[in-house]
Amino acid sequence: MSQTIGAVLRQAVRCLERCQASEPRASAEVLLADVLGTLRARLHMEASHPLSAEQYAAFMARLQRRVRGEPVQYITGRQEFWSLDFEVSPHVLIPRPESELLVEQGVHLVQQWCAMHPQVPLRLLDVGTGSGNLAISLAHTLPRAEVWAVDRSFGALQVARRNAQRLGVLERLHWVCADLLTALQTRGRSFALCVANLPYVTASEWRDLPRHIKDYEPRQALCGGEDGLDLIRRLLATVPEVLAPGGWLLLEVGWQQAAAVQEAAQQQGRFDATGVYYDFADIARTVWAQAPEER
Repeated sequence: MSQTIGAVLRQAVRCLERCQASEPRASAEVLLADVLGTLRARLHMEASHPLSAEQYAAFMARLQRRVRGEPVQYITGRQEFWSLDFEVSPHVLIPRPESELLVEQGVHLVQQWCAMHPQVPLRLLDVGTGSGNLAISLAHTLPRAEVWAVDRSFGALQVARRNAQRLGVLERLHWVCADLLTALQTRGRSFALCVANLPYVTASEWRDLPRHIKDYEPRQALCGGEDGLDLIRRLLATVPEVLAPGGWLLLEVGWQQAAAVQEAAQQQGRFDATGVYYDFADIARTVWAQAPEER
């Protein structure tokens, strides 16, 4: 006798609870909805519907991956960000909701910059693009913008390119496989905005990360050295060379790093002003710095 949607969900939730998986009900619902090609909300309306043997087997295979600790996003290959559906894989960090602050504030700052420079081409830069979630969200929201997306991982750039194509902004994205700004420093001062969600996990934080992050997400996208700021310091030292007059830098940082990053930016002596933005948990999550209008 075939199992119903409701019965299978109840069994899956109990299984995930026993292995102490995070968000057991949400995980089970997302995985089953993915197998059935439906919305989570419909699972409860169709709880008495039977699953075919093939659907049941496909769901159990996904459930076992979750039991072993694999993130739901890698199992389904999808994660929502900025109300857009992004492909994700173990080549890229899973986009987090707090990173939407970079897009929200980036759009606001770009609009200010455009008002001051109405005749200048709008060029944006995303350093460490990963899945392309920041670059693509900015391009999607700012139809005038050309966006350069940089990552040292060719595998990540392949994922990002597929996302840009599926989300309709491929023609305005430019891909650069390089370490930070090493391939862009000959461009001169051309970018109105640079956003970067670089690795910022400290060595001690890495040791304590839960296994669904530590065992599955790419270490090179997470670890930023002993104090988490190795790559951020390197970017701060070179980004003034590529920012347009009055251009902006936005950096995502760890929960205790904003003051140190802001101080490092000020020590460069090449920014007119610096500051922070707070996320929905009231954490200083983003450090901003503005290049001078004239040198």
